[in-house]
Amino acid sequence: MLSRFKAYFLVIVSITIIFTTTQACADMFGFFNKQDFVLSASVKGQLLDDGQPVANTKVTRTLTYGDEYIDEATTDSDGYFSFPKKAIKTSKPSNMFDNESLIQHIYLENGTPEGIVLWYVTVSLHEESSTLTELLTSLVCDISKEPQTYDLPIKEAPEHVFTIYTTCKI
Repeated sequence: MLSRFKAYFLVIVSITIIFTTTQACADMFGFFNKQDFVLSASVKGQLLDDGQPVANTKVTRTLTYGDEYIDEATTDSDGYFSFPKKAIKTSKPSNMFDNESLIQHIYLENGTPEGIVLWYVTVSLHEESSTLTELLTSLVCDISKEPQTYDLPIKEAPEHVFTIYTTCKI
């Protein structure tokens, strides 16, 4: 009788240890801790061609962070377009094994995979940045200009930069 009790007790203790250890590891490595994660601040911009507004043109925003999120806007008669802030619930930023970068790509479709690039940046710091937020609220993009690459210091982490490839004024 006593050995049956010991066996039962050992099984219960083992299951308890396995469950709590598994849960502790999952919590420690961030597997189940979902949080709000901002893929993009709201975007407000104007599309120009040699300084003249481009009306009724589809602008596409692709945000890639593991999954791909795509939305579209159409320019108004003065070439203005906008996208709302985009946030998701994810456990990736709290997962110590996550090393994925966020890619923000705003473009016009022209039959090529990259399209006519208005804005392209890879974000490896997983925090909402006032640097990007400020830039994205006033894009003036002239498609007659060749895209340029800019290395802009990140206000929240001045030792790092955002490398932005864009036809917009910076």
